[in-house]
Amino acid sequence: MIFAVAASVLIVVGLATWVMLRQHDQQIAGAVVDLRDRAMARGTEPPPTEPPLEIPRSVSHLDIYLPLGSSVGSYDVRISSVSGEPIFAGTGEAKLEQGITLLRVDFGKSLAKQGKYLLQIRRQASEWGSFPLDIR
Repeated sequence: MIFAVAASVLIVVGLATWVMLRQHDQQIAGAVVDLRDRAMARGTEPPPTEPPLEIPRSVSHLDIYLPLGSSVGSYDVRISSVSGEPIFAGTGEAKLEQGITLLRVDFGKSLAKQGKYLLQIRRQASEWGSFPLDIR
């Protein structure tokens, strides 16, 4: 009888721990997007030969390493479908950290469906720079 109760308690604790860890991982899922070797293409069309960036759809936070020479300050960030429909729009403050201009962006929730999108970034009051993006 004691073994049955102990086994039941262990199973319940194990399941509860698994659920909590899974929810925690989904809530803080983050990714790094490294644009340091990419040119900031002006406009809403990315360069046709540029390979797409890849991020999981469970991402709710991005650390974006901006292209070399990018300024610190306020930036607008959006993710849109290839046809231009906005999926996410937000702002962030780029800071210089260890020689890298880093822009942190929180989505507050995971992203859209899997597919092809555009990651668009601009210094506030400037033109958009576009990068192809695959959400998997």
